[in-house]
Amino acid sequence: MNRNFIEASILIYTALSQGEIAEQALQILEDENREFASSIFLKLEVLPKAIYNH
Repeated sequence: MNRNFIEASILIYTALSQGEIAEQALQILEDENREFASSIFLKLEVLPKAIYNH
C-alpha cells in the first residue's frame, strides 16, 4: 500500500468537477492502492469556503 499525504488542492479540484484536472484528482482519491494521511491544517484550508457556500 502506498501512503500519501493529501493536500487541499486535490480535494478542491475534485469538488469543483471541472475538466481534466478534476478527473485526475478523482482517480488519485479512488486508487485502492493508496492510503491517505493529512493534518489538522487541511480543515483550515478546505472548510471555510465550503461553510461560506453552504
